[in-house]
Amino acid sequence: MDPRLVVGLGNDEKKYDHTPHNIGFLTLDTLAKRLKLSWKDEKDKVHAAAKGDVRFIKPRSLMNVSGTSVVWASAWWHIPPPEILVVCDDFALPWGRLRIRRKGSAGGHNGLDSVLTSFSTEDIPRLRVGVGPVPEMMDAKDYVLRAQPADRLHELADRAADALSAILTQGFDAAMNHFNGIGI
Repeated sequence: MDPRLVVGLGNDEKKYDHTPHNIGFLTLDTLAKRLKLSWKDEKDKVHAAAKGDVRFIKPRSLMNVSGTSVVWASAWWHIPPPEILVVCDDFALPWGRLRIRRKGSAGGHNGLDSVLTSFSTEDIPRLRVGVGPVPEMMDAKDYVLRAQPADRLHELADRAADALSAILTQGFDAAMNHFNGIGI
């Protein structure tokens, strides 16, 4: 099934804007700019934009409890879990490497785990954006919440937005064949 609800995971506070953990938000912002979409608040739950029958959302909750916002959006727009696509960071993947999957575990990502747990299923497609590796002697949480140079994050978001656009226009298989395993 094609995605009808695209979820960018991130933290809805300014202090997290330039961190690897917010690459889901930044990817959606990048694609929204390309498509000339504007964001609006929906019931204080999510920032939302739409293109045709595809909704894009950035949960207004903290990332680790974002599942409740995604469940709300899914119910509000009557979109079942297999038609949801989650975009999130992944520190286990090298910087710039993308991984598109139709289903699977959260792989240690608390925000993705919140979404999967809230729906009681792992059958939710995702686009994982590599932000690793975590430097030795550094805690993963500290690493993903540490600010990065804006140009470095924007390059990463551009690449992820290309993959997201391919998923939406060419389908999962074509996007997976083109983007999986290829870095910046």
